[in-house]
Amino acid sequence: MTPPDHSKIITKTAKRLFSSYGIKQKGKSRIWLDDHGWYTTIIEFQPFSGRQGTTLNIGVNFNWHEQTYFSFDIGCRQDVDFIEYDGNEDRFSKEVEKFCEIALNKALEYRENLQNIHKARSFIVNHTYTSEDIWGSYHKGTICGLIHDPDERNHYYQKLLQANHPGEWLNELKEQVQLLMTDSDHTFTETIIEIIKKTRVLKKLPEVEIEFNG
Repeated sequence: MTPPDHSKIITKTAKRLFSSYGIKQKGKSRIWLDDHGWYTTIIEFQPFSGRQGTTLNIGVNFNWHEQTYFSFDIGCRQDVDFIEYDGNEDRFSKEVEKFCEIALNKALEYRENLQNIHKARSFIVNHTYTSEDIWGSYHKGTICGLIHDPDERNHYYQKLLQANHPGEWLNELKEQVQLLMTDSDHTFTETIIEIIKKTRVLKKLPEVEIEFNG
């Protein structure tokens, strides 16, 4: 008898535990998305090359920068071991279930911290980012702009403008930030919403109403 595909076990287990929370599989991949319009929590059952099994990545991706891919802006690799599929379906399913519970708890924690833009401001501003000067400054500046604090917005954006990186993408990001710094409160929010809508199209996410629940 052919042993079951371990990815199918992951999908079956994740679907059973995530569905009632609105967390959906990205196509037929091993990525699950908890989508909230302006941000998306990513749950990835990451494989290792040449091995059957999975480890676990969980993080938040803000949709207010135009890009075609999902990135872990906050969070990523969880402090768990790689679980190997050795042909024992029941044992592997139970291990995956533990991963799903970890992921669900983390996703709900992100929902709590990002439930409105005032709570989100504290969460985003107090986080230390891998690229603090560039992406940290961009995310912090953007959330401050959305709560109508242009001085704090421009404080963080100015840090980004002073950052250095050889990639052309940084020059493009700086040009965008310079334009955002001139926006009034109302115009800024409208501009960010338009960026989010474009980004969601690029990421093939469904069209939704963008609400910040201020």
